Amino acid sequence: MKLPDGLMESTGEAYGYAKAYVEQQIEYAKLDVAERISTAISSAITTIVVLQLVFFFCGFLSIALGIYVGQRMDSYVKGFLLVGGIYALFTIVLIIFRRPLVTNPVVSRIIKIFFEVK
Repeated sequence: MKLPDGLMESTGEAYGYAKAYVEQQIEYAKLDVAERISTAISSAITTIVVLQLVFFFCGFLSIALGIYVGQRMDSYVKGFLLVGGIYALFTIVLIIFRRPLVTNPVVSRIIKIFFEVK
């Protein structure tokens, strides 16, 4: 049984359109993944730079606080021990509450970057 020529042409056109559509979707997916990865990397780099600046600020502030407290207590050792104790206490609190303070916000940010609907 021979199919009509019009049907063969329509089938060929439909196949061509479907093939072009699939190729476009693959290209779109590649571009979308590249954009999301670029956004994640740039966000990570920005965060790292800001954190470095915060660490420098905290470092200089800690030295200044240690010297100030040391002068008030007439012992630089006691001043720097007090500042170290404050950091130890801060570290313990951070370890205890790491999930709500660190883990959850980081995971939420990554999920938001990768699964953001446009």
